[in-house]
Amino acid sequence: MDRRTFLGITAATAVMPKRLLQMNGYPLNLETPLELLTDYLTPNDLFFVRSHWIPRMPDLKTWRLTVDGEVKKPLKLSLADLKKMPLAETTCVLQCAGNGRGLQNPPMPGVQWRYGAVGNALWRGVRVKDVLDRAGVNAGAAHLHTFGSDDPPGKVPPFQRSIEMEKSLDDCILAWEMNGVPLPPQHGAPLRLIVPGWAGDHWMKWLVRLSPQKAPQSGFYMDTAYRWPLNPGAPGVAFKPEEMKPLTELAVKSNITTAPKAVTMRGIYDIRGFAFSGAPDIAKVEISDDNGATWKAAQLDARHSPHAWRLWHYRWTPAKPGRATLLARATDSRGATQPRETVWNQSGYLFNGWHSVDIEVKA
Repeated sequence: MDRRTFLGITAATAVMPKRLLQMNGYPLNLETPLELLTDYLTPNDLFFVRSHWIPRMPDLKTWRLTVDGEVKKPLKLSLADLKKMPLAETTCVLQCAGNGRGLQNPPMPGVQWRYGAVGNALWRGVRVKDVLDRAGVNAGAAHLHTFGSDDPPGKVPPFQRSIEMEKSLDDCILAWEMNGVPLPPQHGAPLRLIVPGWAGDHWMKWLVRLSPQKAPQSGFYMDTAYRWPLNPGAPGVAFKPEEMKPLTELAVKSNITTAPKAVTMRGIYDIRGFAFSGAPDIAKVEISDDNGATWKAAQLDARHSPHAWRLWHYRWTPAKPGRATLLARATDSRGATQPRETVWNQSGYLFNGWHSVDIEVKA
């Protein structure tokens, strides 16, 4: 191990929040325990961490964001330059594409996330559109190539991505702040791309370069990884890259975060959780305690924003003694409803099957 790799691991470990679950050591991947995801804004020290490689932390004195490619005026912008532009902010969910991979059956390789590779935060920075307008994007540049400063080991391909220019100009921002404080190093300081409603593989951390181009980015992390079957098959059926498309929007999903383990027949009990979707909002969350035969509406929290999660709560009264299984499902603002079983895919992306908790009911 060379000195820079050692120092990178040491620095990452030093900022590791103590309440998160360490999924592996190199690179650092940390999951939030589901029972701690109870706030509308997930505290930074509870926010999951996803890294592909060891980050190379830049020196802010020399760091610049390069804007090149199909533009009329290439730019090199310091953080101070960016902060002189109109301020933009958005509250939205960040979820790793592989959140729930450890729940898929049959299993597949990769970080075995369960429920907690997700969080909701207030991101503040500058609109991508404002930066690109300053550079002047040439006609026909339909894709925005993005580059970070993390280093892959040896001959491993770099984590480089592109997104459609239409999405970039719609609602994406370049964030230097997270939940009211400077963006923490493990979350991409000094600058990361925010792509509301889309899976986390698009949210480039440690951003150093934006490059509008006519064609999409190529390479392993575009042509092979982070792809979704055009026509999903049965569990265990794999597809060739050309039989899949790039993964984009998040799937509608709800999780239960708060529920008692044991209750009596004489009480009313508070069940809580969150729900989100790649659609702009959640329309409803429902709870069932009879294996999905009937459903009752939960109460949605008043706080919401496009692509943010909705907290919800439900007052549950046990129907009979014994073990009760509560199920949660969400429906988004486009009418898509969370399925009982998730769509199995060979990379374990976008797990969104009904979430359940078991409660022992005593007479």
